[in-house]
Amino acid sequence: MNGFSQDNPDFLLWSSSHKLAIDDFGIKKNDSNSGLSFAQFSMEYSVSGFDFMTKNFNKKVKNTIIKSASWIDTTQNVELSLRYQQTLFDIAEIYTRRFRKELRENRKQIANGLTIVQEINSRISSDFAKRRLQFDSETNSGTNIEKQLIWEQQIKQELLELSDYEYDK
Repeated sequence: MNGFSQDNPDFLLWSSSHKLAIDDFGIKKNDSNSGLSFAQFSMEYSVSGFDFMTKNFNKKVKNTIIKSASWIDTTQNVELSLRYQQTLFDIAEIYTRRFRKELRENRKQIANGLTIVQEINSRISSDFAKRRLQFDSETNSGTNIEKQLIWEQQIKQELLELSDYEYDK
């Protein structure tokens, strides 16, 4: 998580209506020596001292993929790679929404200083990293389709439960 990257075309904002495609990866490879794909996600926030007065922090936190830092092998298992990276992006969105929710719940503390924002950021980032490792382990990086489907259903449910914290709400 870091500072805001304005409207940089290299950053693709997570969207329920857009699933990752080959064109969302800035680097196309044709060798799988380093894996089938990699996506660099960024959870960015921009919170200032006066933001405590707002009730909605949804636009203050963005979940993006950095296109130029993401790559995909276009010669094999493209659909599997896209599905795997989309699932990771969706997991990142869960934690982005949790971050927005906690900002809203702690807005009175934000009035006293931004330390609380940094604390929430650190914890959310750590929780996301642990969840990503759990997903990779349980699904064998998305190659165990049965486990992948279970994860997709769980993620869908969690996103639904946190729908009040979508970027556009």
